[in-house]
Amino acid sequence: MDDLQSDINLLNIYDLEKELKGKTVKYSGFGLLFCFGSSFVSKVIMAKTRQFEGEIVPSHVAMIYGSFVFESTTDVVRINNKEVKSGVRMWLLKDFIQAEKNKLTKYYYYKTNKFDKDMMLECLHLPYGKDSIIDFVLKNKSEGTNTNGLICSQYANKCTKLSKQRCPSPADLFRIVKDLRKE
Repeated sequence: MDDLQSDINLLNIYDLEKELKGKTVKYSGFGLLFCFGSSFVSKVIMAKTRQFEGEIVPSHVAMIYGSFVFESTTDVVRINNKEVKSGVRMWLLKDFIQAEKNKLTKYYYYKTNKFDKDMMLECLHLPYGKDSIIDFVLKNKSEGTNTNGLICSQYANKCTKLSKQRCPSPADLFRIVKDLRKE
């Protein structure tokens, strides 16, 4: 494993919750939450977006702002008598954490202050970019031009402008974050 891989500290949901709360009762700040899923679809996304054998890459990226999670996904979640719809959405961080406690997903949180709050809100309720994710699964790349929706990393990139790509993968954004951490 190379130096870029060895310093990645992936957290389970309980450790992530502790990290996000810190010493206060309320969540605060903005950051990117990279998710390393264990489902079949997650494994396919990770396999297709690796640059080399053994590279650790995420299958999903979300944004955390204060007490909320912003993401784009196909999953519909039922939690605490609520239904969280698929697509570009915002939901309570406490509900996200509760829903994730039943999964084997690992997480990496990157706190930053460089984001566009207006863009986060402007994109809410757009559909998930199904054509773009199919491009990643079948072709390893997507330009994001075949759909009116957004995939998770495309949404995160519109809000953070980390990549010049129109439709980066979660892995592309994660590599940029790893490079930023080294600076």
